[in-house]
Amino acid sequence: MKIEVHLERLKQPDAEARLKSTRLAVLAPGSVEQHGPHLPLGTDAFAAMSIAEAVAQRLNTVLVPLPLIGVSPYHQSWPGSLSLQAQTFIAVIEDVCDCIARHSADKLLFVNWHEGNSPALRLAGDSVQRKFNVRVVIAESHLITNKLFGERAQLTHAGNMETAAVMMYDPSLVDVRKADNPSSQADADAMHAVFREKDVFPILRDFHEVAPTGWYGKPEEATLELAQQIREKVSEYIAERAQIEFGRNSRLPE
Repeated sequence: MKIEVHLERLKQPDAEARLKSTRLAVLAPGSVEQHGPHLPLGTDAFAAMSIAEAVAQRLNTVLVPLPLIGVSPYHQSWPGSLSLQAQTFIAVIEDVCDCIARHSADKLLFVNWHEGNSPALRLAGDSVQRKFNVRVVIAESHLITNKLFGERAQLTHAGNMETAAVMMYDPSLVDVRKADNPSSQADADAMHAVFREKDVFPILRDFHEVAPTGWYGKPEEATLELAQQIREKVSEYIAERAQIEFGRNSRLPE
């Protein structure tokens, strides 16, 4: 039987005991942005939450709630998409982590799925470590999924990987029958690569620059079996790597 890990669902004494026992908390930043006509706006939030839940269960700790909204300014030309300013996102994370650090946790693991959160999340992680004397580890679960599953989980937008990710959370939110009018995958892959360069790169202003229709990929290749495999293998990978990275904290000077 899987244990309850969602902090907001736990009784206070149970949450206190779990935090004191593990000194670890898992957090899953979200995002609310367009993912084509076949996936919900909360795709990235649901993906992160589903994997983070499995990670917290493996580590016998708590999953701390964060707002569903992340940093997604380049999706704002599609109505329904929401975004926080980076500084707001960072401030929210700092406030939540301040609370958790006061309650015995000195190890904080962020399970992120949304690429747009990554720059602000790194800044937030650095600030949290310095302010609250904790160790922060970030797991980019979308990158890990692609690393482990390759072509079965491509780094597109609303393709097979993200469709399977929503199936992890709630299959009823997926309607592949509506997945029509994708942008050219070859063109979108090429443009996405420009914004993902490591040395010289432009800042993405509007996702139309990558995919004129807002999405690309092969959602029809996603299955419930793939969804379950992603949840199990990615959560196992993150839990194991996080324990290694937290162990490095012992090498720091007192």
